[in-house]
Amino acid sequence: MRETGRRIFMAGGGTGGHLYPGLAVAEAIRRLQPEAAIAFSCTRRPIDRKVLAGCGFPVTPIDARPFRTAPWTWPILAVSLVHSGNQARRRFREFCPDVVLGLGGYGSYVPVRVGQKYGAATAVLNPDIVPGRANRRLARWSDRIFCQFEETVRLFGEGARLTGCPVRPSLLACTRDEGRQAFGLDAARRTLLVTGASLGARTVNRAVVAMLRRHGLPEGWQVLHLTGDGEYEEVSASYREFSVPAVVRPYAEKMGLACAVADLAVARAGASTIAELLAAAVPAVFMPYPFHRDQHQMRQARAVEAAGAAVVVEDRPDDPGTWGRLADTVMALMTDGGRLEGMRESARAAGRPEAAEGVARQVLELADGVTRRRHAKIESETAAARRDVDTAARAPYTRLGDADG
Repeated sequence: MRETGRRIFMAGGGTGGHLYPGLAVAEAIRRLQPEAAIAFSCTRRPIDRKVLAGCGFPVTPIDARPFRTAPWTWPILAVSLVHSGNQARRRFREFCPDVVLGLGGYGSYVPVRVGQKYGAATAVLNPDIVPGRANRRLARWSDRIFCQFEETVRLFGEGARLTGCPVRPSLLACTRDEGRQAFGLDAARRTLLVTGASLGARTVNRAVVAMLRRHGLPEGWQVLHLTGDGEYEEVSASYREFSVPAVVRPYAEKMGLACAVADLAVARAGASTIAELLAAAVPAVFMPYPFHRDQHQMRQARAVEAAGAAVVVEDRPDDPGTWGRLADTVMALMTDGGRLEGMRESARAAGRPEAAEGVARQVLELADGVTRRRHAKIESETAAARRDVDTAARAPYTRLGDADG
């Protein structure tokens, strides 16, 4: 039996930055409409299982593969499109979604397209300033595109909405004391948070380690370094080579605890990282990922820098001076409390902690529209069936053989 609430399906994955905003929207929908049914699909990457484990929503992995321009990858892509399309169709026959919300990344493309063919409303979360391949293709058929930057709204035009990037309420519910206790940090010290987001960032890790090895920390500061799983052993070993008050972890299950305790962050400039730091009012030094062809992280970081909430240091992996530029910037900020406080206020003004609820309300509006259309179609078909019955009842009775006479 179908639940009385709306049915929302969320599709995406490949990084935590694609999934965390979706979880934030799912939690907001559940608060606004407790009877709503919500389900996810994701890729088969380990990070997807890690992020969605214990989320409380049904999760279906699909055999999605990223789009590649190299022709030799096309046969493999074609096979994966067929497999993932069949998986999405089977899931939708069971779930019957009113709305399919694409969370970005190659894992969103097939479920959103299948949802469109099944008569569901479709929407796309696009928190990056430059849309990725999947979102560019999906936007032309989507009912709504939710954006974090005004530049992106102008690019998409009709259907685009400036909502901000959704962040989870738990991110903002954590207190400073809870963060210190969770990580075993010194309550008498300020904290420099270092993070490369859910997958870690090798060049950020190495630049920070080089900076600390050469300069140490100003008096009264400590480091909380989230390395990413693949970098943990190497980075933690490096910290043992010099004396700096630091806590090194591979990953934070509750990023809100890390943001709550941070006085300054060194981070990549992914869309979700930016949204979380702004919502938590954490000043940042951004080292944007340098290898994206469209340089979207650099453009995002510059937008936040223009708002006064961050400083950008270019990550040049082949330039040994990168860590020196990072050191100059970070040390100057850590020893200038007034500037840090000004950046914190700018971050607070630029943040959109209400983004998840805003997106959730619009998704439920789309679901209501689908329900009204389906009801109208059923009523129209029922009325047509009644007319056919009435016409048959009024038709004169003809005995077999009368027509021959």
